[in-house]
Amino acid sequence: MNGMINKGRNNVRGFNFIMGIIFLITIVSCSTTTTEQETTGINANNDLLSQFAFEGRIYSIEGNVTPVEKIEKEVGEIKEILDDVKENGQAKLFNTKIDLIEGTKIYSIQDVDKDTVVAVKIKDIYYTAFFSGKLD
Repeated sequence: MNGMINKGRNNVRGFNFIMGIIFLITIVSCSTTTTEQETTGINANNDLLSQFAFEGRIYSIEGNVTPVEKIEKEVGEIKEILDDVKENGQAKLFNTKIDLIEGTKIYSIQDVDKDTVVAVKIKDIYYTAFFSGKLD
């Protein structure tokens, strides 16, 4: 009888060992490594959809949305879409997921300093734009 109990315990130990190895392999294979992204020009982040200049600052649109009830007032406008942003009112499009066009309005957001965050209205959606640097 003791032989059968010990054999059962060994089977459970072996099963637990194999399950532990499978779990470890799964965890290791699912892990990701990150590499430092190359920073060239104004598009240092591949997640950017667009950047634009407003009041001497560069703002980045990454796809976040601001609720319409948080929109305060119109404060500016995108005047040109170019390959390089050098002046207020200019924008650069990195991704066509959003339809940023000339004439797109810029809005302030309630209880947020427009020096750090503004919103742009594209097809009735207010996309949040975050300050990313000063205009040279």
